[in-house]
Formats: sequence, structure tokens, C-alpha cells
Amino acid sequence: MVLVTPTASVSPARADAQVAELAHVLERTASWLRRTLRADEWNAVALAVLDELDRNGPRRVTELAAQERASQPGMTGIVSRLEAAGLVERAPDPSDGRASLVSATGAGHAYIAGRHARRTEFLAERITTLSAHDQRALLDATHALATLIDTPSPDPPAATAQKAATAQKAATAQKAQRAQTTPTPTTPAGPTGPDAAAATTPITRETRTEGEPS
Repeated sequence: MVLVTPTASVSPARADAQVAELAHVLERTASWLRRTLRADEWNAVALAVLDELDRNGPRRVTELAAQERASQPGMTGIVSRLEAAGLVERAPDPSDGRASLVSATGAGHAYIAGRHARRTEFLAERITTLSAHDQRALLDATHALATLIDTPSPDPPAATAQKAATAQKAATAQKAQRAQTTPTPTTPAGPTGPDAAAATTPITRETRTEGEPS
């Protein structure tokens, strides 16, 4: 495994090549881990959702869908299946009665804990087969790897565009709703009945020339 240690003597091209090689090895490691370990009965998205709820607590379906870059109907289906298996539960959101929060149940926490324990044990056994030098190199990279996986991933362009379109659609809907609820100014009604004619009939004044009979 190649560890990147930037120094003043390393050229930018060489550093880029080392980073690319490290990224390739990490990608192969993730693939190897998926192939080697016992297959789970849940797909990757469902496991990611359960892991998120286990680590960070209750979430709305919309938040889970955005985090996993899935559609809201698709995420609703995943949550429903996890709920049917007794791994998650839904409860009203105290901040918004129209929404609900999804949280892991005791069985859900136990499922994730068991999965992590099996994977950790497997990796620990494999690491002990390496040389002392390679084990030291992996130990030295522990903090960097932990920082890497805990850093939020930036949204891809498609997801960013979708969020912008959703926000624009919501703003347009709010504007239309305000227009419907704003009262339209009306012209005050004038007098009705006999007074109306008097009010609208122009007043004429008769003028006479001196000496003209009235």
C-alpha cells in the first residue's frame, strides 16, 4: 500500500500519481471486502440507512433520500421494508406534525453492531498476517482514513441541479399561494336608489342677462 507523504521534493505530477494509486487501492479494498464477507440480506442502500440511523439518530425520509441520493418513493419503500422487519420505526416529528422521523429499533442497533463486529474481526485477522512494517503503515494511516470517511461527500452536478429545481418549484408554489390569499382591492360602491341619480346628475346654473324676463 502506497502512503502519500507530500514533501517539497515531490513534484505535482508525482504526487497526483501517488494519490491516484492510493485511490485505486482503496477502491479495490472496498470491492474485496464486499466479495469476501458473508452476503447480507439487505442491499447497500438499506444497510447505509440503518447505519446512519444507528450512528446519528432519527432522520426524516427526505433527509435519508438526499443523503443516499435516492428518490423519495424509493427511500419510502426501503424504510417500509426495514420497518416490517422490525429494524426501524416511525414516529411523529415534534417540530412538524405533518412529517415523521425514522429511527433504529433495538433490533436495528443490534443488527448493525453484529455486522460491524464480524467485519472488524475479519479485517483484524487479515491485518495480523501482514509484516510488521505494513501493519505500522496501516496504523499510521488510521487517522487519515477516519477523516476521509467522515468527510461529507459533495453533491454531484445532477443532484445540485435537482435541488435547485426543487427549491425553485417550491418558491413558485409559495408565490402562487400568496397571490391567491391576498385580497384584491375593490372600488368603493357609490350611493344607490334615488340618491344615486342626484349624485350623478350634473348641476347646471341658469344665468340671465339684466333686463331679461325671468
